[in-house]
Amino acid sequence: MFKDIVVPITGTSGDSYALNMALDLALAHEAHLTVMEMVNLPLPVAGPWGLMPDVSMSDLYQQLREQGKANVAVLKKRLEKETVSTEVRLVEALFSEPSRLAAHCAHYADLAVIAGVLGDSTEGDISRTYFGGLLIESGRPVLVIPPRCKVPMPPKRIVAAWRPTRECARAFHDALPLLVAAESVDVLVVDPVRGELGHGEQPGADIAAHLARHGVKVNVQVRQSHDNRIASVLLDHAAEMHANMLVVGGYGHSRFREWALGGVTRELLFEANLPVFYSH
Repeated sequence: MFKDIVVPITGTSGDSYALNMALDLALAHEAHLTVMEMVNLPLPVAGPWGLMPDVSMSDLYQQLREQGKANVAVLKKRLEKETVSTEVRLVEALFSEPSRLAAHCAHYADLAVIAGVLGDSTEGDISRTYFGGLLIESGRPVLVIPPRCKVPMPPKRIVAAWRPTRECARAFHDALPLLVAAESVDVLVVDPVRGELGHGEQPGADIAAHLARHGVKVNVQVRQSHDNRIASVLLDHAAEMHANMLVVGGYGHSRFREWALGGVTRELLFEANLPVFYSH
C-alpha cells in the first residue's frame, strides 16, 4: 500500500491533472498526500569581485517568496474540502535545483506523482527535469500524468512491460499495490530473447507466476516489434486493451545515452497519453 504520496508543483499546465490523480490514489490507499510548492530562487550573477549583495536580487527573492505563499494559500483552499490527509509545503530552492530538492523530499514517500507534457516544449523541459531528478535521485517510483488525462485511479487495466532487468524488476515490485488491485494486468514482452540470462523458454512465464502468487490477475502477451519502436508497441497494446496505466522500468541505459540517442523512457515521456509508472 502507498501511505505517503508527494506531488511537486512544476508550474506547468498539467499540475492540476497530476494533483487530481494523486488525490484519487491517496483516497484509495488511505494515504497522506504532500503537495510541494516549489520556489526557484536564482543565484546572483557573479561580478568581477565575486558574488556581491544585490538589491534587485533581494527584491526578486521577496516577489518569488510572496508568490509562493499565495500559491500555497490557493492549494490549501483547493484541498480543504478533501477527505484525505493532506499538507502543502513551501520548498525554496536557492543553492540547489528544484528537481533535486523534490527528489530529497520524496525520500520520505512511497510514490511521487508529477505532471507530464506531451511533445517537445518549454514546459516539457521543466517536466523532464523534475522527472529525471525524481527517478534517478529519490529512490522512489514516479507516476507521470499527461495533461488532460482522465482515467480511473487506481487503474483497472494495466500494461506492464517486462524485460529481465533490474529496472523492470524494481518497477514491478514498486507497482504491486496497483497491480494487485487491478482487474486485469497484461505482462507485455516485446522481442523476447531466450536463454538462461534472457526471458527463458517461455517468455514472461516466470514473472507472471511471481505476480500470480501475489494475487495479480495476470496475462502474458508476447509481441514482435517488426522494426517498430518499442515505445510505439507498448502504447499500441495499451490502447488496444483500453489500459489505464503503463508500468515500465525507467532509463535502462545511461540517462545521457537515452536522452541523446533516444530510448523507450524518452519516447514515452514525449508520446504517452495515459499515466506511466516508472521505477529505476
